[in-house]
Amino acid sequence: MNYWYKLLGAAIASGLMVACDSSTNNTEGSSVQQNEDQLPEKEQPSVLPIFEKFQPKMNPDAMLDIYNPFGNEDFKIGKVAFSFNIRNHGLGRQNPLMLSLNGGTSQAYDQPNFQLDLNQGTYRAVAYLLNEEGYALKEYGNFSARDFTVGGSKPFPEDDTPYLILHIPNEAQIYPSDEPVVVDFLYLGGGPETDGVEVHVVVDDSAFTLKEVASVKIKNLSKGTHQVKVSLRDAKSGKELDGIFSSYTRNIQIQ
Repeated sequence: MNYWYKLLGAAIASGLMVACDSSTNNTEGSSVQQNEDQLPEKEQPSVLPIFEKFQPKMNPDAMLDIYNPFGNEDFKIGKVAFSFNIRNHGLGRQNPLMLSLNGGTSQAYDQPNFQLDLNQGTYRAVAYLLNEEGYALKEYGNFSARDFTVGGSKPFPEDDTPYLILHIPNEAQIYPSDEPVVVDFLYLGGGPETDGVEVHVVVDDSAFTLKEVASVKIKNLSKGTHQVKVSLRDAKSGKELDGIFSSYTRNIQIQ
């Protein structure tokens, strides 16, 4: 009888041990599955902008001359007269004359003669014409530049370094999400290749390089604020030029 009691006890103990092991294994399996479920999903790659170079329609016969102010002329503080001569190109609200002072945002004028109220300082006036789509005409003779001073200010130092005038985008310009951002500029110099420079267009952390004068469409930008930088760089070293008006930064908004 004692033998049967001992055998029955051993069987019960063995069953309890198997049950405990099974319970432990189930708990561990559940824990592993839970940890796998909590692993972070693989991050999706960010969408990169698409750069597309294009050549707007040009009008090489259009001529623009600045009659006033004269080069290096000094004016009293106050109103300064501007006068332009335009040939082979209309002038009006639909195709205005554009004027940028010291690389600032260009202003449109539909008359060839006007006055501006200016403070003491040194100024570079760059005037240019637009095509029917609103892009800057970039051929020699389509634009003109003058340096002058107001109130006896010190003139700009002589410098043959090429420079840019950024036509668009403007600061804080707003674009719908389905419309490309166009970078359009004037290049004042002999030409990027002969001058040994490149035009560098950067949007946030993405860059595009131009080795010729052209415009650029930027597509595939996400909604929100973006920073656009346009600058001249030495073609060999990649170093940004330190000349006057060789770099521009604009903040834009995609909605």
